[in-house]
Amino acid sequence: MLWLIERWFSGGVWLRIVSVIAIGAVVALVAWLCLIRPQYSLLEQLQKGNELTSQQLTDVRHKIGKLTPLSTPLKPSNAPFFSVAEFVGQAHGKLLKWQPDVKQGTLEMLLPWEKLPESFSRLAEYRVVAGHSFTITAQGELLKLVLAMEFADEP
Repeated sequence: MLWLIERWFSGGVWLRIVSVIAIGAVVALVAWLCLIRPQYSLLEQLQKGNELTSQQLTDVRHKIGKLTPLSTPLKPSNAPFFSVAEFVGQAHGKLLKWQPDVKQGTLEMLLPWEKLPESFSRLAEYRVVAGHSFTITAQGELLKLVLAMEFADEP
């Protein structure tokens, strides 16, 4: 190897120029194959994906444009707001305790057992009652209903 390097240095200028050009070409070819070409391939794939996504977006916009608007606007719910006095009065009950809080409340009342199913149906109709848990105990001929209610935000 040492002999080749000495021969290269002692050789003609044209030999050194040709060898530097050949080595440079080989380095450029290797750089192209290993570094640059994969990047162009990745860029082409990304451009194809972008074109496909753009076409899909155009199709969706076209489909949205074909949709017909609602002929009648949606009406807000006519469900009543929760009223303790109304709830107890319709159940023919007696209010024992009403403890409201910001997002919840506890209601204790006595009511006839016949009115219990109807009371739960009415409770489900109220607009602001999101959820509830309850306890039912017997109090003579009446039932003691303890409701723990959570209130939803008003629309």
